[in-house]
Amino acid sequence: MARERVATLRQVPPSEGNVVEVYPGDGLAAVATRYGAGTTFNVHGGDYLVSAPIVVSRGDVWKGIDPDGTRPCVRTTAKYVFFVPAEADYATVRGLDVSGAVHDDRCEPDCGRGIGGPGSNLLVANVRSHHNENQGVGGTGPGLVIRNSELDHNGSYDATTGKVSAAGVKAVNSYSVFNSYIHNNYWDGAWCDIECERFEVHDSHVEYNGKAGIHYEISTGPAVFEGNTITGNGYIIRSTRRGGILIVDSSNARVYANTFGNNGFYQRAVEIANTSRAPAVSWVFIRDNTLNYDEHMGCNLPNVSCSHNR
Repeated sequence: MARERVATLRQVPPSEGNVVEVYPGDGLAAVATRYGAGTTFNVHGGDYLVSAPIVVSRGDVWKGIDPDGTRPCVRTTAKYVFFVPAEADYATVRGLDVSGAVHDDRCEPDCGRGIGGPGSNLLVANVRSHHNENQGVGGTGPGLVIRNSELDHNGSYDATTGKVSAAGVKAVNSYSVFNSYIHNNYWDGAWCDIECERFEVHDSHVEYNGKAGIHYEISTGPAVFEGNTITGNGYIIRSTRRGGILIVDSSNARVYANTFGNNGFYQRAVEIANTSRAPAVSWVFIRDNTLNYDEHMGCNLPNVSCSHNR
């Protein structure tokens, strides 16, 4: 293994913060501890293997730099690639390929995450987070935004046998997804659970996720799912409820202008259901979607409206 190099620090005016140039061979977890909050880490092209989580500070920017457009690859043997603690709000992870976070029963559900931790207002942009044993992005504080990113092949059987948490992205706090590709995750694609408040997915491709493409559960929202292509989800037979979008024990949701197709064994575009948990389903509007022979289930529930779908 290459000897750890010391990253190059370029001092800039205090209003801009420090800028650190990082190259293959640098120990990223160690580099992260050397500089104060608000540092920009320019991660230059190549492969990086980390054996401990990279702990992000408030306002840090971890940014991939590669002239040919390929993302620098950061792979771990630890339970996180990037860990964002509670005090580390307004951080950014941008332009990186993130993979390899491991999961076990002792740390579940707080492990096996490519990018995660309770920090608020995290921005994930132009990132691919994949082949993490639990979640591509997860466990974040309020205000997570994911843009122009790919979350794929995250989750595992083991992350669905105890405290079920496997997903491309899962949080119990507010988050939004824009123009992203969420596919081939073992369980859910994008999952909001246990009163995450605002939850939005816009203009994204959500395909071939095992249980559901989008899962909105035990929350009062508001939730908006608009302009997405949602196809081929819900193929895993271990789940009795599966399909394109699941709205379970939740209220205040709008689902419109999406394109569905071939979701689940029963070709289910949207399934809306009450179980024994609060809140009861209410103020759910499903309209102006293209179904491609998929169907809705639960449109007969009180305070649910399904109209102008074709």
